[in-house]
Amino acid sequence: MRRGRKEAGGAWAIAKKDMRIYYFKPPVLMFGVLTPVFMFLSFMVRRQFVASNLIPGLTAMVLFFAASSVTSAVIPWEKGQQTFERLLMAPVSVFAVLWGKAIAGAVFGALVAVVPLLIGTFAFEMEVDQSWLLVVSVIVSTFSFASLGVLLSSLRRSQQVGDIMMLGNMFRLPIIFVSGVFIPLQELPSWGRVIAFISPLTYCNNLMNLSITGTSYLGAPLNLLALLLFLVVFLLVGTKLQAMSKGV
Repeated sequence: MRRGRKEAGGAWAIAKKDMRIYYFKPPVLMFGVLTPVFMFLSFMVRRQFVASNLIPGLTAMVLFFAASSVTSAVIPWEKGQQTFERLLMAPVSVFAVLWGKAIAGAVFGALVAVVPLLIGTFAFEMEVDQSWLLVVSVIVSTFSFASLGVLLSSLRRSQQVGDIMMLGNMFRLPIIFVSGVFIPLQELPSWGRVIAFISPLTYCNNLMNLSITGTSYLGAPLNLLALLLFLVVFLLVGTKLQAMSKGV
């Protein structure tokens, strides 16, 4: 228990440091806030969408991009500045270091996701069917996506942020089209549903729909379990790759 408290304390210290240095800066905050607003407007203009039908998918996409994008850029940037190696020399495990990175990305993703929810609630009088499930879904989803960012930053040893971002976009952009955000899962061909079920965004989108509209392709327990499984796998694989690259 003493070791666990020490690891948790180290992870939280790293998370606070990352939030202060990388996330809570005006350019990043503006990017995080304005991006969902413009995405919302681009979907709504000249389209006969009901806000309650649009907000779930938009919130899922905002969580997906916000939590995973910045997280995947922080580690290679720190490697280039040779500050990541200092973290690995601290008296905490590689897992605690990466968990701290994931916490920072998850907090940022959750804060940004509030923007489309507030727009839907106050501007379009959107009603939420299950508020408690919405809160739980945002928390679980943002941690899962932040852990994905950690994994993406560990797949290559490159210290160039652009290389990691390109790799991440090659993965992120295609799967938004098979995750039920634009096309309902029941309308996808069988091969499309197979791909959809290996995408964490699918389960987040299901949870957003279930929380707000009360309807979903899958039930809440299965969606939450899948996202928790993705979270654990992403972090463990990312930890293994970082440990192998440093010979830990």
